[in-house]
Amino acid sequence: MIPKSGPPIGHVSDPSAGGGKAMRRFLGIFLAAMAVYYALTLSPWVDANLLYPVMKASAHGTSVLLKLIGINTTVEGVVVRGPAYSMTVRRGCDPLDPLALFAAGLFSFPAPGRYRLAGLAVGSAFLFGLNLTRLVSLYLLGARKSSWFESLHLWWWPAFFMICTLALWVLWLRWVQRSSLATKSVAVMALETAKPLISSLRGKS
Repeated sequence: MIPKSGPPIGHVSDPSAGGGKAMRRFLGIFLAAMAVYYALTLSPWVDANLLYPVMKASAHGTSVLLKLIGINTTVEGVVVRGPAYSMTVRRGCDPLDPLALFAAGLFSFPAPGRYRLAGLAVGSAFLFGLNLTRLVSLYLLGARKSSWFESLHLWWWPAFFMICTLALWVLWLRWVQRSSLATKSVAVMALETAKPLISSLRGKS
């Protein structure tokens, strides 16, 4: 019996390998995922049960970090209050948009589910931590009435966030490809090691 051929063990597809069709599929899934995400954000239920809790958690995380550097703050909902300055965490001051972008990239690329889930877990933690860093920096600038506040808030931090999100996706992509090659190499070595044993067993039968 001739064994059926199939994809190599540990194989991960590459959107560019199939030409334009694979790339169109990748872009189609990515754009559809982002469209669904932004449509969901318009729902009052999503706003109350997802967006607001994330903004509230961001406010609490910001307060904790500020206390660590010696600034006593309290949190009321999504408002971080300090001795002489208060900051409200509004929509767009959360990590959800970059996280949705990153997740869409993960699930649009043809990779095993375990790589996607691992990437999503690490990426979520990283982007949430990066957002807390942004909020702390903006609080400090706002408290000092710095002229850099508006430009950092509206331009530099959003741009840096998007660059970090893209870089994170590229790093995940390289990790997936390297892990796939490593898995394939181990499988090939195991097969080569087992060949003499299989041959000897066939000779005895």
